[in-house]
Amino acid sequence: MTVSYWQKRKFAGTGSLRRPSASLKKWDIAVIGGGLVGVAAAYYLKLLGCDRVVVLEKKCVGYGASGRNAGFILAGLAEPYSRLIVAMGRDSAKEIMISTLDNHDLIESAVSDKAIECGYRRGGSYHLAISEVERKELEESVELLNADGFNVEYRSGVSRQAGGRLKKYPGGLFNPADGKIDPFAFVNGLSDGLDVFEGFEANRIIKCGGALEIRSEKEKISAEMAVVAVNGYAPLLDRYFDNLVFPVRGQMLATSPVPGNRLGESPYYANFGYDYFRRTDDDAIIMGGLRNRFIDDELGYEDITNPALQKALEDYIIENLGIDEFSVDARWGGVMGYTIDGLPLVGSLPHNS
Repeated sequence: MTVSYWQKRKFAGTGSLRRPSASLKKWDIAVIGGGLVGVAAAYYLKLLGCDRVVVLEKKCVGYGASGRNAGFILAGLAEPYSRLIVAMGRDSAKEIMISTLDNHDLIESAVSDKAIECGYRRGGSYHLAISEVERKELEESVELLNADGFNVEYRSGVSRQAGGRLKKYPGGLFNPADGKIDPFAFVNGLSDGLDVFEGFEANRIIKCGGALEIRSEKEKISAEMAVVAVNGYAPLLDRYFDNLVFPVRGQMLATSPVPGNRLGESPYYANFGYDYFRRTDDDAIIMGGLRNRFIDDELGYEDITNPALQKALEDYIIENLGIDEFSVDARWGGVMGYTIDGLPLVGSLPHNS
């Protein structure tokens, strides 16, 4: 398997797997999936008074996409606000912005309340323009966001602010509310104090005597209710998701420390979210994306890297970030769940509700 920069620093999968108390035979709620959504669901259920909740994870907490992303905390979606308004209407676009800002506040509170050491910073983010079309969309989005009460601005001096590193970008939308985090450390920190069953790969959910049985190859858990939070792996759990969720692989790399890279505290993304990069606390550069150049190759569940795409990521650092000398410390992939309309699926399974 591939191992991300974050997992490499503190990989939980090499130690003993966590298991819940053997005395509990039946749970109120079983959360399937030990990523950010699953762990957060269990965490807030416990805060609401549900003590009999267990997280089921096939590997270890944060093994999947939640421990393999770039660690951006962004408001809204990857598409510019102007596109969201056209696609969804202004009220819905505004609701998405508000909900993602609320989500960021919850992350900040959890980091503080649980004293999670995860490199959390709220230093804003840049959506950079790589073309005149993108520049115009971002400038229009700034006007619309400001009119709806969101404090963002279009900055044309991005290269100067990054020490001259970003000369190929004419400017970008800056959102001061955004931030960055070590996603693997955060999810594991949030899971502290929860009942977690690692090494439990759920493959069936069966209604049984008014309750549910969640089964793996060798074991089973009984619960009154199940929450499915397995992202791109949903079709492997239930055929209902076959034509609703599609596994797509993202590719990333991390360089060894590059002193003086001057990229600052903000994460950057460009090309409508297809290109993204950031500096880490130890001066490494995390670079990811470019999937749009390899659409047909980056599908499915294989935990592998694509040599051609990885080479393209290296070239991007040289050509767009102005950094000629670096070595690569980690290369990895991660499976994401895509839907037809780009929005999450929320609701009950029709045949199991």
